[in-house]
Parts: sequence; structure tokens; C-alpha cells
Amino acid sequence: MTKVVLRLDGSSVAEGADAASWAGPGRAVVPPTVAARPTSIVGVHPGAGVSTWAQLLDLPEAELTDELAGPVVLVCRSTPAGIYATKAAIHSLGTAAVSAVLVVADAPGKPIPAAAREQRVLAGAVPVVPVPWLPRLRAVAEISPQLAGQLARPVQRVTKALLGAQSIKEKAE
Repeated sequence: MTKVVLRLDGSSVAEGADAASWAGPGRAVVPPTVAARPTSIVGVHPGAGVSTWAQLLDLPEAELTDELAGPVVLVCRSTPAGIYATKAAIHSLGTAAVSAVLVVADAPGKPIPAAAREQRVLAGAVPVVPVPWLPRLRAVAEISPQLAGQLARPVQRVTKALLGAQSIKEKAE
């Protein structure tokens, strides 16, 4: 079985026996301004899931205190406290610096009403990509190749949503 992983910089990676036939030229068509600027992923509060999503999306992890050269993808949990921390980060960075926000589910099911309300407010300022509850990630310290394979579909959905958010943001600027 071959899987193709799309990356935020527009590149694709195929793994498997017939990977060469799937990979094609190895690059998707991405506006030059998107591909030229490195995107970092930043957690806005402890326990947001940034290290896990940095691994799964193959993005460099950074801190809010770092000097961020390119656009950032912020990561928070789907709780009111997580979304408030994200709003504070956007306020300090500016909306132009934020490509998107990954709002990682804090539990199975729908977020609590207060968090859902705040998430809609947040979506008015920057693109928001909701990340579903993935039970396989619970209490995982490292992403093994086997686990990465099991998570390929949700990771591809998140990647496509982030690519879409970046291209929409680029068109608006």
C-alpha cells in the first residue's frame, strides 16, 4: 500500500512499493509566496499538542518567544482557556503573521458551547482548522511509522485545510 503525504510547502512524499508512480514530479502547484516563506508551528499553551502536530505535519516547532521569520500555524486545545491564549498570541503577533490556527479537540464529541462560541469569534480573525479527537494519539510520546500510517487520512485532511487556509490568506493580502 502506498500513501502520499502533502506538506504545507507544497511538496508531496510517497511511501510504499510503487511510490515512484504516485509521487509524480514531487511538487504540487503552490503560489511562490507560500512556498518561499517557511511556516513554523507554535503552541500557545502547555498541552496544546504542538509537538505531536509538528511531527505529523513535518513542520518546525517554534515558541512564541522566538523571533518568527515566516508565517505561523498556532495550535491550541478546544477549550475556552486555549482559545483565549490563542487570541492573546494573535494580538501580540498580528493577524498577518498567522496562517491558521489548529484547534485540537480536547475530548471526543462536540466542544462545550463556550468554546464553540469563542472558536467562531476566532475564525472571524484568522483561518481556523478544527482537528478531531484522535484516540490513537492519547498518551503517545513519539509518533512511530506504524502510528503515522494509521493517522494518514486525518493528517491529510488537516494538511489540505491548512494549504487552503494559506492560499486564501495569500489572496486576501
